[in-house]
Amino acid sequence: MKRARTRIRLAGSTLAAVLLSALLAAPGATGAERPSPTSRYVLEPVFMSEARYDRLKAAGTLDRSDWTVAAETTAKGKPLTEAQANAKLAETATREASAPEYGDTSKVSLQADGVSVTAAPPTSWGDTPPQDAQTCLGRDAVNQRGGLTFNRWVWCHRMRVGLRYWEVESNGEMEYEGTNSFIAQAVAVGSGTQRGIRTYLRVEEGSVSYDDWDPWDRWFTAPDLHMYILSDCADGYDYCQGTGSGVEHTWDDWDYHDEWLHWDIYSHEEASTAVDKVLFHDWFFRFGGGEDDEYQGPEGRTDSWQIRCDSANYFSSFGVDYPRACVNYNVVPHLIYKISDTRVEAVARHIRFAQDNPTRTYPVELDETKDIPGKYTGTRDGRGLTRVPHEGTIDKLNENMKDNACNRRPPYEGDWGLPPYDTSTLDCDEYPFSVTNEGAASVDWAFSVRAVDRSQNRSAGGLLTWYLFSDRILYDRDPYWVEIQD
Repeated sequence: MKRARTRIRLAGSTLAAVLLSALLAAPGATGAERPSPTSRYVLEPVFMSEARYDRLKAAGTLDRSDWTVAAETTAKGKPLTEAQANAKLAETATREASAPEYGDTSKVSLQADGVSVTAAPPTSWGDTPPQDAQTCLGRDAVNQRGGLTFNRWVWCHRMRVGLRYWEVESNGEMEYEGTNSFIAQAVAVGSGTQRGIRTYLRVEEGSVSYDDWDPWDRWFTAPDLHMYILSDCADGYDYCQGTGSGVEHTWDDWDYHDEWLHWDIYSHEEASTAVDKVLFHDWFFRFGGGEDDEYQGPEGRTDSWQIRCDSANYFSSFGVDYPRACVNYNVVPHLIYKISDTRVEAVARHIRFAQDNPTRTYPVELDETKDIPGKYTGTRDGRGLTRVPHEGTIDKLNENMKDNACNRRPPYEGDWGLPPYDTSTLDCDEYPFSVTNEGAASVDWAFSVRAVDRSQNRSAGGLLTWYLFSDRILYDRDPYWVEIQD
């Protein structure tokens, strides 16, 4: 049986929540030091990555202290500032947080003229996640805490979500009873046409575990207790809003329900005063016990994940505009060129050399510490590239400085510039790209030029255009990196 639960926070028993807080803060406290509970039974929302649960369970060392106690749902606040969002990413977004396919240009088709055949971002949502999400859920990394970003449009995670139960003795002492949990497959899908995401959750059939209960209660108490869940946004309703109601089942029923549930989260454009109306939001799953159960306690929340929403009006593909979007933000955005991709091999080799051996590149600089940014290391190290408009002022300044180096014009005349090359078959390729603030005209960074096969240079340019579109890279404020793979 399903029962709708409103989005208004349900605290359960306030004194039970205080009791749990006291238990966690001072596990050695005596019954006389604890408040007298109004409920004989209390619960704690908890969660754990599936990888950790499986490892501890297999080793026979799973203990109630291994669970992460879910933070109690609190009053809604303001969205994250850009500085706060990026600081959080510096701690959570790593190489392991993204799928191998992320930003891989070798998997992108090109037309004969080097224009990328761009896959459109999601423009609508279904009752079940898209195919990319199914692929994402099949990866081992999905079981790790934090989940996996398949691309900026699709994120997925596989985790244990549960409730830990306690009995309160007449003297106020608390006795641990057991923990119920299930495997939750979670997915977040962004949108390329509206400021929102759809969150999905499915309980894997047969995944409910009843840990530590005595045999009688394992069979006759634990399965009949209730648990509800839904997704929500951490910000006040003026900024971000979740839709839909929670879904509640007994644990026994959850064990046989494997349908996809979904809820939507929307970002309010009018709340932003930033360029492109950018807002950063945290979202999470809220969950707790049944209000009619004997066990009462606070509502908890899982880890939170970030989304970035914008109203940038310069994204289009094949005549179709994508003026608003929300993307998954827990990732290090990066573009991949592969040396094994014969369409771009020469360009890939040039970028790798420029990143690894900047002082040996053209144009020759007097500064022996010639420094070229943008190399992907798996972290947000502050040396990323930031996008500027194509054929805008900075792009044109970069092109002019690049041409000076390519054609041995001041300030790169003579041996300072690139040696002569066959202009009928070769192009002068530059890195960092001209459509970046870090390009050839930058006063903070150096650059490299090299003569490369013309068709490969144009293919690489088309794939760069694909990446900037598909990863929703905003002007000036959205750093990305370049990875060269063999």
